[in-house]
Amino acid sequence: MIEVHLYGLLRELVKGSRANEDTVMQCEYKEGEKFSEFIVRLGLDMNDIGDCFINGVLAHPDDLLNDGDRVGLFPFNMVLIDGGMHIKHHPYRRNTT
Repeated sequence: MIEVHLYGLLRELVKGSRANEDTVMQCEYKEGEKFSEFIVRLGLDMNDIGDCFINGVLAHPDDLLNDGDRVGLFPFNMVLIDGGMHIKHHPYRRNTT
């Protein structure tokens, strides 16, 4: 299983979720699945998400998921606590032009 923690607008993936509670869902693990494929399986597009994490490490589209991973999904409009300045020109940031 993959444990998925949802934040901001992405909480809408879980009916009845509330902003003052943790929004967590369990997803089936699929061997050999990349992070970008997992996002599509959730019904999202890579442009829908911002900085996301796999086991606390910044996720990249080609990262492979493993059984038992914890994934944190943030929407495109949420930035890191420090403003994300160290990855401002990160190649996976949303194109706003």
